[in-house]
Amino acid sequence: MDENSNLSSPNTVNSSNEFDLGLLLFILRKNLVWIAVILLISFIAIFLTLRYSVPTYRVSSVIQIEKNDRANQLLEVQGFNETGDISGEIELLKSKYLILKTIENLPMEVSYYSQGKFLEKELYVESPFVVEFDLIDSSLIGRPIFVDFSNKTNGSISYTNTNLEVNNYDVTFNEWVGVPEGRIKIIIKNFDFIKNFNNQIKQNQLFFKINNKEAIANAFAQKLTVTVLNQAAKTIQISFIDENPFKIRDFVSGLIKEFQVYDINRRKKSSSRILDFINEQLGAVYQRQQKSERTIQEFKRDNKVSGAKEFSSIFIERLNQLDNAIVESTIQKNILEEIYNQINVDPEKIDVYQILPILMGSDFQKSLEGLMSELNFLLIEKQNQLYSNTASSDQVKNINYRIEVQKKLLLTTVKAIKEKMNRRVEELEKNLETAQTEFYGIPEKEIELNRLQRTFDIDEKFYTMLLEKRTEYSISEAGFVSQMLILEAPSIPRSPITPNKEFIVIGFIIAGVFLSVVLLVIRYTLHNQITTIADIKKYSSVSFSILGIIPKYKKEIPVSQLVINENPKSLIAEAFRTIRSNLQFISTKEGPKLMAVTSTISREGKTFVAINIGGIIAYSGKKVILLDLDMRKPKIHLGFGAENIKGMSTLLIDKDSLENCIQHSKLENLDFITAGPTPPNPSELIISGKLDEIIATLKKTYDLVIIDNPPVGLVTDGISIIQKADYPLYIVRSEYSKKNFIQNIDKLIIDNKITKLSVILNGFNANASGYGYGGKYGYGYGYGYGYGYGYGYYEENGDQKENLINRIFKKDN
Repeated sequence: MDENSNLSSPNTVNSSNEFDLGLLLFILRKNLVWIAVILLISFIAIFLTLRYSVPTYRVSSVIQIEKNDRANQLLEVQGFNETGDISGEIELLKSKYLILKTIENLPMEVSYYSQGKFLEKELYVESPFVVEFDLIDSSLIGRPIFVDFSNKTNGSISYTNTNLEVNNYDVTFNEWVGVPEGRIKIIIKNFDFIKNFNNQIKQNQLFFKINNKEAIANAFAQKLTVTVLNQAAKTIQISFIDENPFKIRDFVSGLIKEFQVYDINRRKKSSSRILDFINEQLGAVYQRQQKSERTIQEFKRDNKVSGAKEFSSIFIERLNQLDNAIVESTIQKNILEEIYNQINVDPEKIDVYQILPILMGSDFQKSLEGLMSELNFLLIEKQNQLYSNTASSDQVKNINYRIEVQKKLLLTTVKAIKEKMNRRVEELEKNLETAQTEFYGIPEKEIELNRLQRTFDIDEKFYTMLLEKRTEYSISEAGFVSQMLILEAPSIPRSPITPNKEFIVIGFIIAGVFLSVVLLVIRYTLHNQITTIADIKKYSSVSFSILGIIPKYKKEIPVSQLVINENPKSLIAEAFRTIRSNLQFISTKEGPKLMAVTSTISREGKTFVAINIGGIIAYSGKKVILLDLDMRKPKIHLGFGAENIKGMSTLLIDKDSLENCIQHSKLENLDFITAGPTPPNPSELIISGKLDEIIATLKKTYDLVIIDNPPVGLVTDGISIIQKADYPLYIVRSEYSKKNFIQNIDKLIIDNKITKLSVILNGFNANASGYGYGGKYGYGYGYGYGYGYGYGYYEENGDQKENLINRIFKKDN
C-alpha cells in the first residue's frame, strides 16, 4: 500500500476556504494535456457528427380553406356542407388515400441510390438510369439491387435473395433481363455521369430498390404533419421531413394538387347529381304538360268550347286559387313523405342535393334546412373519418350515434309538418267542395275545361321553375374552383434541419469546455499535495524557518546521488549554495556541527538532499561525513555506488571499527558510512549510547556530520537525533507530500520541543507552477535573510528563465 496515501487519511488539514488563483493556474498547467485531449475529442466528435450524420430536410406549405362558394352565393344557392370547421380537410390531407394518390403521380415506384463508404444518398430524379420491371414474385421488393456499368451497352446486376445467396446477372441495357422474380429492364439516361461517378468514387456503387407503395405511404404518413395555424382564418400548415430535399418538395406540391383535384371533383359531383335530378323532373313535367295541352285541345274540339264565360271568371279564379293551393300542398306533402321514408329506411342513402330544388320556396324550408344541413355534415364527416379510421373505431361510432340522434329529430319534425300539411289539404279540399257546390249552376263542360286548364297551368309553372333552377346550377357548376388557396408554396430547402451545424459545433465545444472545467474543479477540490512554500506556511500552526527551495532536477536519476558536481553553475547547485548560506543563521556557535535530515515518508528526497548538502559544504573546504541511519531502507550506498557489507549497523554492535566503515566519495572532503546489513532492532541501536560515541569521535575529524534519518512519519527512530542536531532539517517534496504532512512537522516541534527545525521544499517545478508559484518569493526565515527563487541563473541547458506568462502555459519538459 502507498505510504503517502496511508498518512493522508487519518488527519484533517486546517485548509483555507479562500479561492487560490495560483493553485488553479497550477492545476490548469498540470492538466493542459487532458484539457487538450478533451477539446480534441470534442472537435473529432463535431467532425464525425457533421460528416457521417444523414441530413434531413423539412418542406412546409401554408394553405387557406375558403368555406364560401362565390357562385352559389351569387345565385343564393347554399350547400349543406358549408361549415366553419376544417377538421375534415385536415383528416383528408393526412389520409392514406390522398398520400397514395400523390405517390402514384410521382416517380417513386423505384428508388435510386449511390452507396458511399459509410452513407448512401438517394438520387431521386438525378439518377442516370431508370428501371422498368415486371415481377411475378414480390420478394424482390425492397431489396438493394446493385448495378455495374461495364460500358454503354452492357453491365450486370447483383442482389441477395431470400436464401441470403448473391445472384448475379449480365444485362444488356435497354433490354429485358430475366430473373427468378420476374424481369427487369435498365434504361441509360446519362452514361457520362456514370463514367465520371465510377472514376471519381471507385468505392461507391449505384443501386436501386423496387418500392411497395403501401409501405411508402405508411412511412410518409409518419413524416407528414398537418396543423392548424389559425382556426379563424382557416389556415393550415403542411410539413414533411425526409432526407432528399427534391423529393419532399415534390411530395408536398403533389399532395396539395391532389387535394385541390379531390375538392373540385367532390363538389362537381354533388352539383352534377342535382342537375341530373332536375333534368329527370323536367322530362316528367314536360310530358305531363304535353299531355294536358293535348287533352285541352281535344276537349275544345269535341265540345266546341273556346274558353270560360265572362260571368264565371271571378268564381273560376277562386277555384283556381284553391286548386293551386291543394296541388302545392299535395306536392309538399309528397316531398315530406319521401324524405320521411328515406330517413326512416337508411339516412345515409338520402340525397340532400336531389331534395334541394324542391325545398326551395316551400313553407317548411326553414324548418328542415338546418336539420338536414346538420345531418349532411355528419354524413360527410363520417366519410372523411373512414379515410383514416375503420368502421369500428371510436370516432366513427361516435359519428354514427350523432347521425342516429339527428335522424330521430328530423323524423319527428317531418312527421309533425306532414300532419300539419294533411290537415291543410283536408281543409282546402273542403273549401273546394263547398265552392264547387256553389258553382253547381255553371255548365259542366265549362267547369271541366277550367279544370284541365288549371292542371296545365300548374305544370307550366313547375316546368319554368325547374328550368330556372337548372340554369342556376349550371352556372354554379361552371364557377366551381378549389376552396383552397396556397399562401406559401413549397420550395426546396436550402439547409437541413439535422444535423444542425451551428448547434452541434457550439454544443460540443460547450461540452468540451464544461468537461474541462469539471476536470479542473475536481482536481482543484481534490488537490492535496504541497506545491510551494506558501502551502507550507498556510497549513502550519507553528513557527519554523524555511531553509530553502530545491528545484526539480531535469534528468531522471534512478537513485539519490550527488548532482551538484556535474554542473556547478546549474540552478540546483545554486539552490544548495543558498541553503548552505542559510545554515549559518540556524546555529552560530563554533566547532563541528551535527545535521539530521528526515521527512514524513520515504521518496520525499531526504537522502538526495543529505548527499548534495554534504557535497556543497564539502566544496567550501569543510570536511563532511554522511551517516545512513535509515537502516530499514538504506540508500546512501546506492547514491555513491558503494558496498553495504558493513556500516552503521555493524558499528553500533561493535562488529567493525569506525575506520573500517568510513568510505570516501569521489568528491574531496566528502566521506560516508553506509547503513550496513539491516538489523532486526534498528530503533534500539539508534537510541543506544554507542551512536553518541560515534558522533563525538567523528566530530574530532569532520566539520559536519550529516545523518540520514528514517522518516519520522513512519517510525520514531530518528527523533532523538533530531533533538540533538545543530541543523535539524525536514524535507517536503513538492507535488508529492500531502498537505496534512505539515501537521507531522507541527507535532514534531510541539511534542519534542524542537526549536531549530528548518524545512526544505524539494523537487519544486518552476515551469509547472502557475501564478504565485514560480516567481520571486522573498520569504523571511526568521533570521533576516531573504531567500529568493530565480536569481537570473541559467538552467543546465544554458537557456535563460522565461517570463511568467510563458512559464504558466509552457508544457513540461
